[in-house]
Amino acid sequence: MQIIYYFFAGAFGSLVKDILADGKLMLPKVVDGALVLGFIGGMIVGGFVGWAVDGSMLTAAMAGYAGASIIPNLLMKYG
Repeated sequence: MQIIYYFFAGAFGSLVKDILADGKLMLPKVVDGALVLGFIGGMIVGGFVGWAVDGSMLTAAMAGYAGASIIPNLLMKYG
């Protein structure tokens, strides 16, 4: 059950990051036949990172906050 809490803490951290970035959330939409997840995509990544980090709820939330920014940068550099 604690794993679920870590996932949601990471997702919450990612949501806070998206709101603080520009004061708004991008809603999901379809662009040229492709689904753009908007803030939900960030929450999924943040939730996964929060789940993957071993620690506390605070660590999971902070990992979700940072993870949504770090993972795409790593993929661009090494992908």
